[in-house]
Amino acid sequence: MPNLMIYRLMPVTPITQGSPMTAALSYFQSRQKLLAFLGTLYVVFLLLSHWQLPKAHVWWIAGVFSIIMNFVYIKEARALRQFVCVEALIATLLIVLSVLGALWYPPLVIAAIFGHGCWDIAKHLGAGVPFLSWYTLSCFAVDTLYSGALLLYWIS
Repeated sequence: MPNLMIYRLMPVTPITQGSPMTAALSYFQSRQKLLAFLGTLYVVFLLLSHWQLPKAHVWWIAGVFSIIMNFVYIKEARALRQFVCVEALIATLLIVLSVLGALWYPPLVIAAIFGHGCWDIAKHLGAGVPFLSWYTLSCFAVDTLYSGALLLYWIS
């Protein structure tokens, strides 16, 4: 009987719950290209919608895009069955702020988008469900720039 040897091409990393980027990311880890594509599409549609639609729709557009961006981490938390309550609580808070901002007081939308960027940095440092480092940093950059642009628009 031949001697069968199994070679490992990559070292095995122990999975520890709660440490950043060491847990297997069940949904988006295997779909990084899809995630990058959808993230890029999100930013392109965001820019096009503000560029093409009347200025009266600025806060509605911002509110809708702010709501959409909150579902990525909930999807991952549900797939991993970790931190579902934390992710749902943060997302719910940011979604409520976005809706109130679109309907009543625009700085709340700005706060929701900036708050999402802050949550991205917290996730990069290990809070909540573990997520891809490149995504959290990119999302932080987009959220910060977008909330800053909206703040300048609001005060002008």
